[in-house]
Amino acid sequence: MLGEQLNSVESRSLLSAIDKMRELLHGEKITLPEIVVVGDQSVGKSSVLEAISGVQLPRAQNICTRCPLELRMKTTEDKEYAIIRGAVGSTTEKRFDDLTKIADEVTRLTVEIADKGVNNVYRKSKLVLFVTDHCTDIDDDL
Repeated sequence: MLGEQLNSVESRSLLSAIDKMRELLHGEKITLPEIVVVGDQSVGKSSVLEAISGVQLPRAQNICTRCPLELRMKTTEDKEYAIIRGAVGSTTEKRFDDLTKIADEVTRLTVEIADKGVNNVYRKSKLVLFVTDHCTDIDDDL
């Protein structure tokens, strides 16, 4: 299963190394690879992101595909939490210490953005989900 492969010691070690490289290169013009998940409706895009992050995403028809979603993960020594920021240009951020509330907030923001009458949601807005995740049962964490 994908989740087991991503949680292997080797995978976690590589992801930890990439995270450290990102810290070193912060502010430089060198970027590291990113994962982009694309596909038709109901083909498992959210399942892939959930397997990588451990964060539950909305499971409703036309929710995630109506608005792009960017999932970022960072290492933290503290308790896990998520910060969600809405459309591009928005400065409003909301912190979630209960990660089970993320799916509801992503759904709410998706509806808010898509219902504003934006002609091309994919060009003019982006729902951004920032996740800072720390798993106590894995030594080399994202």
